[in-house]
Amino acid sequence: MVRLIILGVLLALSVYEWLRGPSKAPYWIALGGLFAFFALRYGQGQDYLNYLSIYATVKPLNMLPNYFLYSFNKIEIGFFYLISFMRMCHVHFSVFVALLSAGSLLLIDRFIRKFSPLPVLSLTCFFAVYSLTYMESGLRQLIALCLMIGWALPDWLAEKRLRSALVFCIAATMHASALLALAVLLIFFHGEQRAAWDWKPKWVALCTGLVLIAMLIINFVNLTPILQRFPEPYGSVLIYYLRTARSFSLLALVNRLIFLVIIGALTFRARDRLTAREWFLVKFYAVGFLVYLTFMSVDLIASRTNVYFRIVEFALLPALLYRNRDLNLKIAPAFAAILAMLGFIYVKDVRAIMDFGQYFRTNPTEYPYITILNPAELMEVRYIPVKFEPYMNQAAYGQFDFVEYYRRVLRKPSITSPILPY
Repeated sequence: MVRLIILGVLLALSVYEWLRGPSKAPYWIALGGLFAFFALRYGQGQDYLNYLSIYATVKPLNMLPNYFLYSFNKIEIGFFYLISFMRMCHVHFSVFVALLSAGSLLLIDRFIRKFSPLPVLSLTCFFAVYSLTYMESGLRQLIALCLMIGWALPDWLAEKRLRSALVFCIAATMHASALLALAVLLIFFHGEQRAAWDWKPKWVALCTGLVLIAMLIINFVNLTPILQRFPEPYGSVLIYYLRTARSFSLLALVNRLIFLVIIGALTFRARDRLTAREWFLVKFYAVGFLVYLTFMSVDLIASRTNVYFRIVEFALLPALLYRNRDLNLKIAPAFAAILAMLGFIYVKDVRAIMDFGQYFRTNPTEYPYITILNPAELMEVRYIPVKFEPYMNQAAYGQFDFVEYYRRVLRKPSITSPILPY
């Protein structure tokens, strides 16, 4: 219920901002509240406990036999050494999460201030569409995404190529998928004023043809011999996805199509009033949709690569709405419909997470907010796989057999030890 209340407050502040204009106080209050919310959470999100176990497994930097020793095949090298450094500094995992939350929100704030005329609405869009997946779960890609939008992308548009490329490479050491965004940015080499790719029919036809060719190759050509030459763990991961993890999500495609149509209609209506920077975001977003179509037969790869382009919509959509304010009464229903759609997406994602996370209940209004102040309550609301038990510091481990442990978990044990620092 806490999440739905936060969503309601953000929606209300977005309406206030639309009627009264941007104001610093509501925005900073909202940003500070989100920091407290994300920094204090415990055990929730699809990957939270996975990262907890990884954090507990990676050795501190000063205990590595060799500083250049990297053999952890579950995470990229940059994230490995980031964790190892934090472990050397005796940083508890909860503090690590708080630091990531603070850094990510600061980069998101920088992106909003540079690209969005309606900052509260941008923050609402981010919370509704991306926070459950990245702020609460996918920490590695969260770092990569925030480095891209808050640092590398503005530098690229300012034609600070070397620094931007360096930040992209750092982001790729956190999540390898960030390299794709850097590669695609080469078609915008001349920055926001003079992009190499435009809307001429020949370029649209060429890009469409390349997407179709790529789709045929991914689906019908054996790429294993090529992927085996990739450095690990990237090669084996890509081989796994292409061989065994093929899936296609019609709902995900429809979701992206709806946003594309809305952004396309708003762009066409305000095409004479858009700034060069806003045109860049429109083109960048459109290229991202082509990226999604290229990999859509493997939905996990498609979503993880497309997000580097799609994520700009939480600044682009408010900017386009702002440029269409001259429609007066006609834009108001569209604004309300977009807010309603954001609310629907967030509630849908909450229900999905409660289902995949094996919570004992699936009603979005009953999605609990567990914090570092009451971690024992996590076992009362969701099923916890036994593999995470050592990393959650359950005192009862080792005093009974495997079956008995599961029985106690499902019966909501009331006696648990406090979380211990690593």
